[in-house]
Amino acid sequence: MARRLWLPLALLLTTSIPALVAASGCSSAQLRPDGGEGLLPVGSAAPDLFAPDQNGALQRLSDQRGRAVVVYFYPKDGTPGCTEEACAFRDVWDKYKSSNVVVFGVSTDSRESHEAFARENKLPFSILSDTDETWIRAFGVPTNLGTASRVTFLIDPDGKVAKVYPQVDPGVHANEVLKDAAALTGAAAPPSSGDAAPGAAPAAPPAEGAAPAPPAPAAPPPAK
Repeated sequence: MARRLWLPLALLLTTSIPALVAASGCSSAQLRPDGGEGLLPVGSAAPDLFAPDQNGALQRLSDQRGRAVVVYFYPKDGTPGCTEEACAFRDVWDKYKSSNVVVFGVSTDSRESHEAFARENKLPFSILSDTDETWIRAFGVPTNLGTASRVTFLIDPDGKVAKVYPQVDPGVHANEVLKDAAALTGAAAPPSSGDAAPGAAPAAPPAEGAAPAPPAPAAPPPAK
């Protein structure tokens, strides 16, 4: 009887403990291949890595030189926070594209899992399968029992880490990173209505031969 009770309990613990640990934020510091420990710091050269995306295409980080790159690590496909974060990037994807910024999501899920996750949520950007944790180790991302912590790196067009986001709010993070990424590529927000853009040319004079504007009406004479 005891053995029969133990087996279901063991299965329950096996499936629930990883979720509890991830939710609690407990993680282990990562030793990087370059000899450092912890998150890859600002100013470091981004590692030259590659991995398959949800469509099976091999994506290489160094192929993106000349553009800013967002590499956001997340724990697991289909979970509430990870879905919210991915959809937030999706919702401003056109702004990322117009700012010449590439977005890579990275987790330890399989390519097949990524394919289903991207299809279900209509994700237009690449999510990479890091099943052997090569990307996780290279960027020094903490892990929770085999899943990546939620950390984002912004890489500048020269391939160097420009900013690290160790604390991420999934709902607003995509907009936060977009502002920083657009600044790297020189993409500015359009001026508000009525404001001239810096360096804008003055208004053109009336075309030759055009009728002049009518004079303003004269003021009435004072009352007697």
